[in-house]
Amino acid sequence: MLRNILAAIVGYIAIVAVLFALSSLFWLALGPSRAFQPGTWEVAAGWILGSIGIGFAGAYIGGRVCARVAHDAKGAMILIGMMIVLGVVSALIPVEVATGPRPDDVSMMEATMSASQPAWLPWLNPVIGVVGVWLGSRKLRA
Repeated sequence: MLRNILAAIVGYIAIVAVLFALSSLFWLALGPSRAFQPGTWEVAAGWILGSIGIGFAGAYIGGRVCARVAHDAKGAMILIGMMIVLGVVSALIPVEVATGPRPDDVSMMEATMSASQPAWLPWLNPVIGVVGVWLGSRKLRA
């Protein structure tokens, strides 16, 4: 059981690392002018689609890592449970959005803290995480 818990933790760390790396690259590729609607803090449709893909990729890789480390399929189930709990908690936490016009030059950290996302996106993230982890761990589960 301890190995399955460790596998879930290692899988979650893999998810966070992949999300950080891919999101950083995506930000560098798009920049603020294409990540946001012109002059506002509202994220653009391209950013939303890209972040959904990045979230799925991170969860898939995390599921693969978890399944490799785990003793059996329970490791992936623990990670899926973590994704649900952390995703719902994250969706319930109110986010303060920046007001006023967005400057042309915005750092990735400032964008992360100030972006205005559609209300449904934080609720989609746990679903993406669960599906990604499940598919990533599926072929490797005992």
